[in-house]
Amino acid sequence: MSIKWGSKPWRLWGSHWKNRHQMFGLRLPLALIFSIILGCGIGYLATNQFAEWRDWQAFDPQIKLDKLIPFLPWMIIPYATLYLYYPMAAILGMRDETTQRENIIFHQTILLLTWVIFVIFLILPVEVTLRSEISGAELGIWQGLYDLLHTVDTPWNAWPSLHIVQSLLALLVVSRWYNSESKKWHIRILWFSWFMLLLSVVTIKQHFVWDVFSGIVIAMIAWRTWILPSLNSSQSEDIIASFEAL
Repeated sequence: MSIKWGSKPWRLWGSHWKNRHQMFGLRLPLALIFSIILGCGIGYLATNQFAEWRDWQAFDPQIKLDKLIPFLPWMIIPYATLYLYYPMAAILGMRDETTQRENIIFHQTILLLTWVIFVIFLILPVEVTLRSEISGAELGIWQGLYDLLHTVDTPWNAWPSLHIVQSLLALLVVSRWYNSESKKWHIRILWFSWFMLLLSVVTIKQHFVWDVFSGIVIAMIAWRTWILPSLNSSQSEDIIASFEAL
């Protein structure tokens, strides 16, 4: 039985849907990107700062492997590529009217799933104590980036890793839209880039191995039982009628 939350278009998209061809076809993607920045960004910062203020963790997920993984300062570059996945999904979902409907449904479910994860951050917080390994390390040209990262993002909101959950789901939906192409080299490049992002979250000591594992598990469960069924149902007469009524 699939989850139905967000399977029908929200009315707030009405004007953007009707005028989606304006601004060189970027009006709808920009609205979707803004919804992620606003709907996910503010919630993340709020729960992150709250966890820092409360200074209590539910459990310690650290295992021996976390200590064995080396700290690689330059991996902050693939770590930062997360912020390319949001516009990638929103823009590439404008291929045709079918993907445009799926684009909206996908972003609705991503928002809802992220809010569910915020609840996990609040109920079962975990502090990323691995950051202590960076203290005193010679970061060279990467010093400024780490200073910025650690100022904005306190060492909380560990699991599941939103870096993993959101990027993996964005990659899955783009693969769905473009995997039928005769040349799939671009999809392979995206999967390689995502693998580098996966490695980055542990090699810059932003997450435990547990955070990555739980992020992948939650993303795949959400994809199979919620997001994919919602995308498939967006081609039904009922959902198409809902879009026409916006």
